Amino acid sequence: MDKKNLFVVLCTTFFSFCTLYTPQPLLPLLVSELGISANEATLLITVTLIPLAIAPIIYGYFLQAIPARSVLFVAVGLLAINQLLFLFATSYWQFLSLRFIQGCLLPGIFTALMTYCSSMSSSENVRKVMGWYIATTILGGFSSRLFAGLIADVMGWQWIFGFTAMLLILSLFLLRHIAADAVLNFARLDRRSITRVLKTPFFSNGYLAIFFIFFVFSGMLNLLPFRLTQIQPSIRSFDISLFYLGYLIGMPIAIYNEKIVHFFGGAGRALCWGLGLNVMGLVAYLTEQIEIIWIMMLSFSAGMFFIHATLSGLVNYFAKEHKGVVNGLYVSIYYASGALGSWLPSLLYQRYDWNVLIYTLMGMTALGAFFVVRMSRAARHYN
Repeated sequence: MDKKNLFVVLCTTFFSFCTLYTPQPLLPLLVSELGISANEATLLITVTLIPLAIAPIIYGYFLQAIPARSVLFVAVGLLAINQLLFLFATSYWQFLSLRFIQGCLLPGIFTALMTYCSSMSSSENVRKVMGWYIATTILGGFSSRLFAGLIADVMGWQWIFGFTAMLLILSLFLLRHIAADAVLNFARLDRRSITRVLKTPFFSNGYLAIFFIFFVFSGMLNLLPFRLTQIQPSIRSFDISLFYLGYLIGMPIAIYNEKIVHFFGGAGRALCWGLGLNVMGLVAYLTEQIEIIWIMMLSFSAGMFFIHATLSGLVNYFAKEHKGVVNGLYVSIYYASGALGSWLPSLLYQRYDWNVLIYTLMGMTALGAFFVVRMSRAARHYN
């Protein structure tokens, strides 16, 4: 892929991901602005992740043999309109409906972007390009939170959606200049191939491992604004958004994952380091020292991305057949975990106290570690 096409694809990736987690640092503010509970507020994240979870299963029946560039034009244009409509939303249910529609558009954009990256890159460069793509998604995820907090404090929280709409319109102009490409390749996940993959101990344990680990990660990132507001009631939205800076550690981990795994002496040891960092960050959330929480977000995020990058690499390495199904299930389980993790822990937090929530999430992290061990054992006998 030449530099011009790569630049446009990465810009579109960044602008699209800037819309995904926009409400997250604003959740305490939205509770008061929309007159809703904390649990209802967390659904604004959950409802956008649900379509991402079912997309690999459903979209395969509708988006076959369609050029990725055509899907990008339509979906990015509709997403820009969707963001503008947020400026006129006056009720919680309107807000929730628009977030769900947004979630339905994003899977088509993300898959089209990944397809374009893989189809337009040479075999020797495709892994490098995909590394840059993943790093850009992480930067976009952080920036959506940062822009939201900054604009909410300076102009009002509604204007973040006008800002993201302008970014998407800019993306449409850029997309006019990219070269033609291959067609989309959504894999149809048929029942027999799904059953065969899930009956393989390596894959089933790997899926369960990422489910529990990402569940905990999503829950913590969603409830962090409420915890910070509880510790320091006067904290601003922008100050909350700065606590997600640790999220950026995922960028070098995504780009240099192969070298990192080699440095630690193999995938098994890299996963152990990831689990250790993840647990260290989780334990730190028991404190009421805001500075410690800010610093340990780096450890918590690094652990998550160590595990995610290493697990996804292992899953692809061992996928000798049904590769589309293996990856489709991984994406579905990953986002299903994110959807449940962004909502269910808020019920626990609402009913009990913060420490009970952290101890529960520690237990779930231990379950994730248990399935990592089982997956590692299964890998020895897979070949």
